[in-house]
Amino acid sequence: MEASCVVDCKNTLGEGCVWDPRDRSVYWTDIAESRIYKLGADGAVTVFPLPERAGFILPRKHSGFVLGLATRVVIGDAGFRNFETVSVIEEGLPQTRVNDAAVDPFGGVVFGTFDERDRKPAAALYRCAPTGEITKLLEGITISNGIAFSPSGDVMYFADTAEGTIRRFEIRSSGWTNLRELAPLANLDVADGRPDGAVVDSEGSYWSARVWGGCLARIGQDGQVQETVKLPTKGPTCVTLGGKDGRTLYATTLRVMHTDDELEAAPLAGGLFAVQVKVPGVPQRLAAL
Repeated sequence: MEASCVVDCKNTLGEGCVWDPRDRSVYWTDIAESRIYKLGADGAVTVFPLPERAGFILPRKHSGFVLGLATRVVIGDAGFRNFETVSVIEEGLPQTRVNDAAVDPFGGVVFGTFDERDRKPAAALYRCAPTGEITKLLEGITISNGIAFSPSGDVMYFADTAEGTIRRFEIRSSGWTNLRELAPLANLDVADGRPDGAVVDSEGSYWSARVWGGCLARIGQDGQVQETVKLPTKGPTCVTLGGKDGRTLYATTLRVMHTDDELEAAPLAGGLFAVQVKVPGVPQRLAAL
């Protein structure tokens, strides 16, 4: 199975794609170029400039979005013109920036950071509650990615791209401190490449964007790959499920860290890709911030 390019946007670092059920559109970010992209239900593509880089964009229950700018979590309006800071993140760590995120079952936002300067385990995983309160969940991370939740909301997934294991944690109603780690879903060698962004479908299978592997892998609860979607570029970065029936799998890609020869061989690198799959996604959770 192969994905097709639906927007040849040539993102430098496409990331953070998310389905917005409010207007039936896909949003994503080009981190390196400080831009948000929207593929509307009518097929039109809109580009929004940002004041700084954004690692993630998530739709809210109210109007607008929650965004992870480089050093802070903010609430932005629908036109991405006005931003209200919720919290400054890792103010004392100039080498890190905000990266991947997902809305949790309670309307909070779980997000992680990335040590982009030194590639050392100086980053961490956090939760921003609907009240704006920040809780550190994990530390000793290099590149936070793969954040997703099971359909029932009782399991959280997480991957450090540098290390490669797709980890699982039990979500307890008693709170977010001292998370209980379960057996990992899969190790680095489960598929080509390394784990980047992810989404869970309605059967509980985990779609992993395999950066540098040129594929998207659907991993079942037994840790085995059930399906693989190939892309004509080695750098898929994030995935989301949407479309009119929830069966369109979208994927962002990148152009950084490619040689000129590699880009010539993969001219669609940096585009937004899509493929129809059999199992629909879980309805996109909306942030309650």
